[in-house]
Amino acid sequence: MEINWYGFFCVFLSILIVIAYKKTRFIDLFIFFIPFNSTAVFFIKETPLSLPLVVFFLAFFSFALFSIAKKKIRYPKTLKKNLIWLIIIGIAAVTSQIMPFIINGDYKVLDRYNSLVFYAKEIPLVPSFQWITQLIYFLIGLLIIFMIVVNYQTKSDIKRLFKFFIAGISFMIFWGWFEYFCFFTKIPYPYQIFDHMGMSKRGTLLGANGLPRMISVTMEASYFAQILTPAIPFFYWFSQKKISKTFSSSNNQLLYIISTISLIIAQTSTGVLGFLMTIGLLLKNKMRIFSRTIRILLIFLFAFLCIMGLLFSITILVEKSGNYSGIERLKTVTLGVKYFLRYPLLGLGWGVFPTYDFLINLLANFGLIGTIPFLIFLRNIYTKLSHLIKLNDINFPLAKAGIESLVLILIVSQLSGFIYHSQFFWMYIGIAMSITALDKAKIE
Repeated sequence: MEINWYGFFCVFLSILIVIAYKKTRFIDLFIFFIPFNSTAVFFIKETPLSLPLVVFFLAFFSFALFSIAKKKIRYPKTLKKNLIWLIIIGIAAVTSQIMPFIINGDYKVLDRYNSLVFYAKEIPLVPSFQWITQLIYFLIGLLIIFMIVVNYQTKSDIKRLFKFFIAGISFMIFWGWFEYFCFFTKIPYPYQIFDHMGMSKRGTLLGANGLPRMISVTMEASYFAQILTPAIPFFYWFSQKKISKTFSSSNNQLLYIISTISLIIAQTSTGVLGFLMTIGLLLKNKMRIFSRTIRILLIFLFAFLCIMGLLFSITILVEKSGNYSGIERLKTVTLGVKYFLRYPLLGLGWGVFPTYDFLINLLANFGLIGTIPFLIFLRNIYTKLSHLIKLNDINFPLAKAGIESLVLILIVSQLSGFIYHSQFFWMYIGIAMSITALDKAKIE
């Protein structure tokens, strides 16, 4: 095992902070470090263990010890049904692991792990420890949702969650723009501090226009856009109505503007998609204050932006269609459909064949038995957020931000890839689920 001292220092600093400040917990720091998915703490046989994952383990073990000492686990009673669905999803994922044993070489599946998709061949599916590893990533994701829900229940809890959430996203944005500053001032960019696994681990990665792609502390530009896009609704709604001193209107207005611009600067199709969705939501939320003429003008302007974004995306797709990235995406999606149709109930087994498509990934890897509970779980969160919005009380901005963030993370995951082994997807689901418990715990 090899220690990466930059990441190890972050963990050591986290431990000192928790010891020095009793109100700060490891789960809070985990929320802060979510964007740092390119920062490694350990390398075990050349396999990196990321900073967010290590801090999450600290959070989980400290929570487990505290719960054992107290001999109970507190959770919002209003979320009991959804927590049960969470358990059902986990059971379905574990059960799906019997499929490689059932198939046991009688069916060929593209080898996703031992070679590039471009060169990969379909080989007989047999049991492998690799599938167990992917299952563990998925179960950790479900555990992240659970940990967020049980740790952030009261008014003060929710305030603290967003304090660390906004701080972490803000640092990610700052570090991305800092790379631009280094680029134009010819100052060496200290990529080695936070990027040990990503696309800029050997220095600044330039786009086709000669400018840096905004990667920051994440694995790559598309990860940056995937993490940032669902965060923007919180910046918008916190800037519209001041919920508390934690959510400063002026700070969030600035974050909203910088975040929206950063999506374009990232130079990725995911960023363009996020930018268009962000502008679309802005128009939807602001449309009622404009006259009919202005509304028509804004609609035409947005349509023009969508066309330009579509042309940009088509250009990217054409460029990718003949290279590894484009072929990988197309091949995994089409084969994912094929494998699901062959084994529709439990799929191939979770983690056997990841695809660049949220729904097909679910269907191909744990079939209808896992996908249906997962979709019911998401629908329940959406329905409860919609109920909070209809109440139109002091929780309205938070509920609106939650439902928009939920929709954005699902759309991004559907079109850009379901990154279940990274923690940000599960964090956003957990945040949305925590907000649904605010009927009796209002933010004031």
